[in-house]
Parts: sequence; C-alpha cells; structure tokens
Amino acid sequence: MTTIKIQEGHPELITYINEIPSITLRKTSGKVNNKSLKEYLDSLKEILKKYSKNTKTQSNENK
Repeated sequence: MTTIKIQEGHPELITYINEIPSITLRKTSGKVNNKSLKEYLDSLKEILKKYSKNTKTQSNENK
C-alpha cells in the first residue's frame, strides 16, 4: 500500500522506491529477509511522512 500511495499521490518520490532496497540490502549483507523488508517498508513510510509534512508546511507558507 505504501508504494501505491507514493506512486499515485507523490510520483516525484518514486526515485526513492528504487534506491532504498540497495541501501537496505547493503546493511544486511545482500540478504532479503523479513528484517530487510521491514526496514525497506519503514523507510518508505518515513519518507512519505516527512515529505507530506514538508509539503503541507510549504503550502501553508504560500497562502
């Protein structure tokens, strides 16, 4: 669901979907496991949360 939210609501963040797995896999010695998948999902959620917050702040400042 998180990747769908990014793709539909914030397509400018799609770049991060591709970058994060390689960063996460480097941390886990290239192994895909539950921990690395959870880290990937958490990182996407964090990016989406921060981006949404910054976008709202900038929108309010422009009013």
